[in-house]
Amino acid sequence: MAIPGHVLTSFQVDESQPLPLGPEWGNGVRFGRIVISEAPVHAAWSSKVREKVTVPGVRVARPVRSTDGRFTVAGFHATDYVEGEPGHRVDEAISAALRFDDAVSYFPAPKLERNDVWARADRAAWKGHLPQGKKLQVVHTDFLACCLFSGSLPPALTDFVPADSARPHGYSAALTLIDGLLADAVDDAVLSRWSHVPDLIFMCERALDYREILNREFGGSSNTGSKIERVRGLLVSGADATL
Repeated sequence: MAIPGHVLTSFQVDESQPLPLGPEWGNGVRFGRIVISEAPVHAAWSSKVREKVTVPGVRVARPVRSTDGRFTVAGFHATDYVEGEPGHRVDEAISAALRFDDAVSYFPAPKLERNDVWARADRAAWKGHLPQGKKLQVVHTDFLACCLFSGSLPPALTDFVPADSARPHGYSAALTLIDGLLADAVDDAVLSRWSHVPDLIFMCERALDYREILNREFGGSSNTGSKIERVRGLLVSGADATL
């Protein structure tokens, strides 16, 4: 990824050797303690939240402002690098996602007027399913992908990817659980371990619908489709067990 020189200057990047990073960092480039990556539509909003929020037991990657105080410059944003790699520690990520929802419940949902494929999939997954009488809040739709682990350190969060609209508390964790199952990164008993989360099966069904819609939109493989159907069967069994 070519990053203009004036962007590097604006974020005061040092002379470190550039190191390309993976999707957990938005496929950005690390320069010493700073990661520069292309700014998605939610970048400025995410930066404002990550600059302020404190999540117990989670290392939140803080945004880096430009020399004139901006969060984005010419379509790029900067983030403090935090140590860690993606890992199959899904239960830890679910726990962190629940604490995350607690911590951000006071932040208003962003008004971004999105019509990208992820926003459309989110709206479709929740159409006709909005719960009545439930407090809705901003949630994270890609927590597991943004969650890093390093030994005994607390999990780290590189970004905050908001849903298109406010959703119920715990949806960040439900999506994390579903993503873990689809990635074969956690055993099926994860559903029973987290069954105490209110409306877990209902939220997992919405999360699975969301991933299924995205899989179709991106021309996903039949293997992924088979995994989605398998997980759907688990959710049906889980719902039956609660009746």
